Amino acid sequence: MYKVQEVAKIAGVSVRTLHHYDSIGLLKPSNIGTNRYRYYNGQDLKLLQQILFLKELDFSLKKIQELVAEGFDREYALAQHIELLQQKKQRIEKLIQTAQLTQRELQGSENLTDQERFSAFASSKAENLIQQYQKPDIGSPDVAQVETPQIASAYESDSAVAVVPVDTVLHEESPSTSSESVQVAKEEEDLDEINREGDRIYNTVASLMHLPPQTPAVQKEMKAYYTLLNRFYDCSPKMFRGLGDLYASDSRFASNIDQHGQGLAKYLKDAMYIYVEDLQDA
Repeated sequence: MYKVQEVAKIAGVSVRTLHHYDSIGLLKPSNIGTNRYRYYNGQDLKLLQQILFLKELDFSLKKIQELVAEGFDREYALAQHIELLQQKKQRIEKLIQTAQLTQRELQGSENLTDQERFSAFASSKAENLIQQYQKPDIGSPDVAQVETPQIASAYESDSAVAVVPVDTVLHEESPSTSSESVQVAKEEEDLDEINREGDRIYNTVASLMHLPPQTPAVQKEMKAYYTLLNRFYDCSPKMFRGLGDLYASDSRFASNIDQHGQGLAKYLKDAMYIYVEDLQDA
């Protein structure tokens, strides 16, 4: 098990980034100690590697969360990583070649046509990347294949709330811009409030588990939870239902959530399913 500072050092990311991932539910630690420190295991690090591959390929955090929440086959995803990284490598090599030719042109030893001057920039980038990571023969995502959106919010305050989906929430077209820093700062300011509301929802629902999950009082809390998640990103009904699956099927989520009441993770899943059905029928 690794502390957040150790994971940051191994992966070459900042502690602040890991805290952000945790707060949006993208990468949650497997265990939270009695001291409230977060601890990550090998599976968490494997998921972090996938996240960093996708970041390297210019996916926004929102898109990464959609991929993780909806499920993708890790072996298949790695094949896509390799293909897209090779395309990126070829594009960079073309850019380097163009820069070298331009340098020689400035030195008077080369003449470039206008087409040559911009050919590297015109190289097409891979499009529809989300679809590229989804196997065409896969219908509903197999939750067992999902390296759970344990997305990361290991903050100094170490929140235990599984505010998961994207949980991801940044500008869709600019994954690594100053807007991300602004978003991180904003979420850090709101983190205590978010955690308090998440804890309140968990505790309230735990106190209602003797009632059927379709009970109005329970569904009122599901509405509050859905609203809470949408403060981070556009959490679609499908993603909300997928999170319910993850809570119940992934021991890391379940163990954290069940601290509020034994069996809460599965009950939460059932309640979330009912809420989504009501949304779709509305």
